[in-house]
Amino acid sequence: MQPPYQPGSGQPEHGSPYTGYEIRPARQESQAQPGQREPAYPTPPGYQVPPAPAYPAPPQPSMYPPPPQPSMYPPPPQAPMHPTPHQSPYAHGHPGYYPPPQNWLPPVLTDPGQWSPENPEIGRTEMGVRFVARIVDTFAVGCLWYVMMLLGTIISVIIGGGEMDGGPGEIAFMVTALFNFFLLAIVVEALQVRLWGRSVGKILLGLWVVRSDGSGRVKLGRAFVRALLYAPGMNLVNWILPWSITNVLWPLRDKRTRQCLHDKAAGTVVVQVRR
Repeated sequence: MQPPYQPGSGQPEHGSPYTGYEIRPARQESQAQPGQREPAYPTPPGYQVPPAPAYPAPPQPSMYPPPPQPSMYPPPPQAPMHPTPHQSPYAHGHPGYYPPPQNWLPPVLTDPGQWSPENPEIGRTEMGVRFVARIVDTFAVGCLWYVMMLLGTIISVIIGGGEMDGGPGEIAFMVTALFNFFLLAIVVEALQVRLWGRSVGKILLGLWVVRSDGSGRVKLGRAFVRALLYAPGMNLVNWILPWSITNVLWPLRDKRTRQCLHDKAAGTVVVQVRR
């Protein structure tokens, strides 16, 4: 006769299909204190927790690169991957180093009103360029003088009734000749500078005549003084050789603005404009 079934004894109830098997008691409620974590498995008797290692665990590899660490030395200069024609792959102080140029071309003027006496080297015209422009002006005035003389002769013949000996025809011819010889070049030079800001030769070479104080275009009074002291063609002042030679060579002394004496007298300066 089997003993009666007692709950919690570890034996199955009489007549149960689990007869012959040991039934383990249900898991007791955790007796862990609040704030403590219950172990997933019971610790076997005699087990001791291994002590912590004396050295920290090695760092685990990461998919991100570590942040750069500050260094007490400056980083070495890096050479460009593809240096430009004006760059050098060598750092400053190394053999073969050439500093890259800031600007291969000097600053230029794109408008005559940009010229400033504070920076006269920007737009300054050299003597050779002015000389070529003056040759062109002399040739142009010579052609105009020939046309004016021919026209004056025709008008004098018409006024004199086909004769130029005495009478109004001869007077008209003398007036035309005096104007063409002594005043034509001065008037043409002054009108060109006043109306266009430059002469024919200066137009071809990109030169302008502006005021030396940086206030822009030249008025008629300054243009007339400038032309009176040095105008191409039959100008009486040009026959005074000491004045003419000194006037032409004065830019060699005035290296700052390259002004001639007639420029200084009229308060003008010749500048070069590139567009």
